[in-house]
Amino acid sequence: MDKDFDFDEMAASFDRYLPILAPVADDIGDRLGQLQPAALVLDVACGTGEPGLTLLGRYPGVQLLGVDSADAMTAIATRKASARGLADARYEVMDSQHLDLADDSVDAVVSRFGLLSFAADPRAEAREVARVLRPGGVFSIATWDAGSKNLISYALSVSLRRWLNPPIAAAVERSERFAMPGRRERWLADAGLVDVRSELVTWQVDFADEVALWEFANDPIFLSTATGGLDSAQLAEVRRELFELLADYRGADGSYALPYACRLLSGTRSSVEG
Repeated sequence: MDKDFDFDEMAASFDRYLPILAPVADDIGDRLGQLQPAALVLDVACGTGEPGLTLLGRYPGVQLLGVDSADAMTAIATRKASARGLADARYEVMDSQHLDLADDSVDAVVSRFGLLSFAADPRAEAREVARVLRPGGVFSIATWDAGSKNLISYALSVSLRRWLNPPIAAAVERSERFAMPGRRERWLADAGLVDVRSELVTWQVDFADEVALWEFANDPIFLSTATGGLDSAQLAEVRRELFELLADYRGADGSYALPYACRLLSGTRSSVEG
């Protein structure tokens, strides 16, 4: 396997992760302030439609453009918007490092765990945010913080480390480097964005029991993408180590309460030229 996460292949099962990430959509919206009717919101690396679809409910009358590099993701997002009768939402395939949009063309940029997270050149992504925002436009971007603050992802990456395909292992390491304190904030400021704020946002993910947690973690599409496939003995070893790592988060009733955290980056493009 010579590539990292194949998001086209993962699209079919991607929505299973959305309930875990749902609280972050409101946090992103909280940092946008008051958007005017007909404002154009750009959702970069939108996946199957979030957080843009949630924000449409919060800001009636705004226009939404969701972009993602995976055609299968934008196809699902388009179907969701159509099913909900959201004529103000449209989706296109675009590279976040080279957005096919005019300068000064959008009023707000949002992203949930896409921008500044996986790209080969996150500085290019930051420059693109600054380029397409109109003067005075706002951005609100959720990125992963240090891996150990996100228990399911961290425990899975540790449990799978012996079998991860090299490009996947490199992508995980790259994301960890991006999360070093102050790096993303510097990239955004260097791109010309101002009033850059950085906040740690935390929430909790609950699972009723070990069966429910393993059902979530044992996603065949994800595991196939990350490892190329595991046999039954290897899968059993992953499960054993996973639950050993998470043992301290298991309640007396067998349920799991797992902490999660992300970094919320927000700010504006200066309205003053030069």
